[in-house]
Amino acid sequence: MKIKLLENILQFPNVKRSLRVRVFAAVALIGLSLSSQHAVAQATYHYTGNPFTFFSCGPSVPGPGTISCTTPYPTNTLTSYTATDHVTATLTFDSPLGPNFAYADVRALPGFQLTLNDGQHTEATPLTSGQGLFASVSTDASGQINQWRLGINTGGTLNGGIITFNFSDTSGPHVFDWGTLRCCDPTPGGDLAQNFSMPGTWSGGSVSPADSVNNLINVVSNPSLGLTLGQIDSLSDKLNNVLASIQGGQNKQAINQLKAFINSVESSQKTGKISAQTATTLINAANAIIAML
Repeated sequence: MKIKLLENILQFPNVKRSLRVRVFAAVALIGLSLSSQHAVAQATYHYTGNPFTFFSCGPSVPGPGTISCTTPYPTNTLTSYTATDHVTATLTFDSPLGPNFAYADVRALPGFQLTLNDGQHTEATPLTSGQGLFASVSTDASGQINQWRLGINTGGTLNGGIITFNFSDTSGPHVFDWGTLRCCDPTPGGDLAQNFSMPGTWSGGSVSPADSVNNLINVVSNPSLGLTLGQIDSLSDKLNNVLASIQGGQNKQAINQLKAFINSVESSQKTGKISAQTATTLINAANAIIAML
């Protein structure tokens, strides 16, 4: 299967290794244009990803391909993506997916529409000539999207696109967000950004503040953030206290605890113990939870 080729390409045991192929080439071959779109959608799902943590840093040697590194724009002028850019998605249908919707391609469901944004450009259905699309999701017992494989490839000379994956198959888990304005070196050059093993959250179903706290606990443990074991333990303890407060119905206390979490992150950033990029990721996630309480 052509999608299998893409999934094999997107395995990064070493994130600094070269992107030796044009990763979206396979995507362009698998998309099918939708013949019609319904004017009114009755169910809307919104995805908010975490900020990108890896960015294009120029051509690989000997090439072809593009190297990724942890430095965003504007310090790194070989990418357009900043430390706060991230993937968002809006998925709509004529009716809700419902609980325990089995993982499946949803492009043919009535009213299907998909919009993706990565902070630098927006792609959406219906597709234009040369674009590619894939869209598969499942839901949990409460009707919340819990697995997904969404992407639009722009095709053409720039071969760009936006994708967000969080699903598992026989080859293992596939969890990453990816934005590409152009791919790859030497021609037309690489301008892209990614994060790995940091799934975002969905709303429009049953995402709760507790779900978001659990997600943030998982993010804190992600190696790409560069936190020490001590930092991970300390921040996780703070978030577990937040979770206990939410579960106990003490939302005001949870908000204060999240503010203390943010203060701790900001303090570590000021002293150089964590990077500005990591601080942005954690603070944005914490503020999003506060907004839900």
